[in-house]
Amino acid sequence: MKVITYLQFIFIIIIGSCQPPNNVSQLTRKDKVEQVAKDFFDTFAQRKDWEKFCSFYREDLIFEDILLQIKLDSLWQFKKFYKWDEEGGNFQKLTPDQKHVEIDALVVNDSMAIGYGHLNPFYYYDKLIEEKWGMKVNFILYFDKNLKIKKQIDWIEYHDDVMESVIKRYRKQGIEKLPDWLDLTKD
Repeated sequence: MKVITYLQFIFIIIIGSCQPPNNVSQLTRKDKVEQVAKDFFDTFAQRKDWEKFCSFYREDLIFEDILLQIKLDSLWQFKKFYKWDEEGGNFQKLTPDQKHVEIDALVVNDSMAIGYGHLNPFYYYDKLIEEKWGMKVNFILYFDKNLKIKKQIDWIEYHDDVMESVIKRYRKQGIEKLPDWLDLTKD
């Protein structure tokens, strides 16, 4: 009788040691949002995998660029705006391994992530776009229950030339008209 009890005790110890302790909790929703946000910003920073980048979003994404005054209401429109897949050689990092964006601070809760950082210098249409004018960025990401981005708000400190063209557009066409360079014709 004591042998069976002793074996049962050993068995319980062995089985118990294979189980995680009760105080080890699963990832919280906030932890999951943080993981997805970090993966998103890493993918954004590398600026190499367009399909992976787009996979973070819902099809009915709401997107706003505050300074450009652009509001879009779908992933296909967002793709027309960002269009990394069509840039070819027009955009070039200074080195292949350089991050396009550096996120200096990330704040998250269970449904939102805010990334604050800066763009690193790059070439755009053979023109060096560099930090002397700032290039600070804020990205606000809102997540749905499946951890897909349902809304994104960009606040990017654009170069003076870009801001001058925005002001000219406002004066000529009004604030509601999208820029002429943004073709939202559905393919």
